[in-house]
This record gives sequence, structure tokens and C-alpha cells, in this order.
Amino acid sequence: MLIKGLALSLISSTAWCILFNVPVRTILAGGMAGMVGWLVFSFLPMLGAEVLLSTLVSASVVSLLSQLLSVLLRVPSTNFSVAGVIPLVPGSLAYKSMLAFVNNDYVGGITLATQTLLVAGAIASGLIFGISVLTIWKGARYAGKRTQRD
Repeated sequence: MLIKGLALSLISSTAWCILFNVPVRTILAGGMAGMVGWLVFSFLPMLGAEVLLSTLVSASVVSLLSQLLSVLLRVPSTNFSVAGVIPLVPGSLAYKSMLAFVNNDYVGGITLATQTLLVAGAIASGLIFGISVLTIWKGARYAGKRTQRD
């Protein structure tokens, strides 16, 4: 089951890269970012983590990986970060919440819509967290070099 999920996440992230005209030399790296994000997302529940925590951590890992790949391949990090979170997007939850509203199950629809929004918020927070950690690390590294020169 894990191998199937990894293969499908690689395919979906790579397809997103192709669909949105990401440079050809970065397509495989974008697919790998999605696969790494899905691997972290799938591995954390085995350790007892909840879905929101798994999503937050995997989005943070994707964000850090995207920053690293953008420096190595000299392209914008959004090429990798958006492709990396594609497998994490809660599409089935959004569909089920809309289906519940259509079937006049308003309590179930609100519950599922709330879960969808929380997962989407965890993705956004994870991406921001990864960028912030890298920015703070760079600032601390350069601050140390400045004090050595002075």
C-alpha cells in the first residue's frame, strides 16, 4: 500500500509539473518532492501522529526541500513546493463535504468542511514554517559572520 501511494504521489506531482510548464530539468525533482511529502505524511501516522500533525510536518519538509532544490537547480522554490503539496491536498474531504450538503446532511457537511479547512490550514502553515526556519537559519548564520568581521 505504501509503494502504491508513493508511486501515485510521484505521478501526480510530476503530472502537475508537466501541466504547468515547469522547466523540463526540474520535473523529476518536483515529482520527488511530492513523493517525499507523501512518504512523511504516510509514515507519521504509523508513529501515532494525527492527520493534522502529519500534514503540518510533511508540508514543512516539502517547504525545506523546495528551498534546497531551488538553490541547487537555480529555479523558484514554488516549482517544487506546489508540486510537493499536491498529494497532500484534501480533495476527497472537500468532495465528501459538498456531497453531504447536497444530501441535506448539514451537520456532517459542516464537520467535513471544518476538517478540510483545518488540513488546508496545516498545509499553508507548514509551508510558511519551512520558509521561516530557513530564513531564521540564514539570518543567524550571516549574523555570526558579521560579528567575526567587526
